[in-house]
Amino acid sequence: MSELRYPNEDRAYREARDSLLKAEQELVDKVKSVAEQRRKLPLGGQLKEDYVFRWANDGKLGTKVRFSELFGDKQSLLLYSFMFGPGWDKPCPSCTSLVDGFDRTWYQVSRDAAFVAIAKAPAERINAWARERGWSQISLVSGSESSYQADYKCQGDGDDMQLPVMHVFRKRDGKIFHFWGTETMSNHVDTVWAYWNLMDFTPEGRPNISTPPQNFRSRFLEEHYPD
Repeated sequence: MSELRYPNEDRAYREARDSLLKAEQELVDKVKSVAEQRRKLPLGGQLKEDYVFRWANDGKLGTKVRFSELFGDKQSLLLYSFMFGPGWDKPCPSCTSLVDGFDRTWYQVSRDAAFVAIAKAPAERINAWARERGWSQISLVSGSESSYQADYKCQGDGDDMQLPVMHVFRKRDGKIFHFWGTETMSNHVDTVWAYWNLMDFTPEGRPNISTPPQNFRSRFLEEHYPD
């Protein structure tokens, strides 16, 4: 029988908490097991072409950059495609929530892997949105002049029908190969989504809403992506 841990708790709480702790550890073990299975994937297809993008960050806005250059000195590249097409008024609120978090952890992730966010909107519009959101760390590029999003299933029919996808690519023997990509639309990167996971810790749990609370709306998303 476990000892009581916190002030004024009773035995019923401690027993229920210990049972939950066991389930939480099993979840952690499962996540690690899935990650190990992911690492054992056979080599994916070679990159279709060395796509040309345009930087959307301050200081190099509009400058062309090849896909291969996104790696820098790293062997792995995480490339998150967020929903912001050339005809959109504002980006997807959910994607924005994710990139809000990605921007703040970029400096840690980028020590071991390159980490870039891409959208189909022109570089100038991505840059303007980044300024509004305060994104100052994560590398941002526009794929407005490339077929990357279409080739790697980051869009539907047409450049404005964007989809949220995280892809990972790796270098091997001087070539670039696809390693892994999200293939479900339902909370596709839930394990790294700060909002939902933090709300799961609360007594109320995650709210019964499809999008994290935001101070803006995307008219294009609401009109073209019905729930």
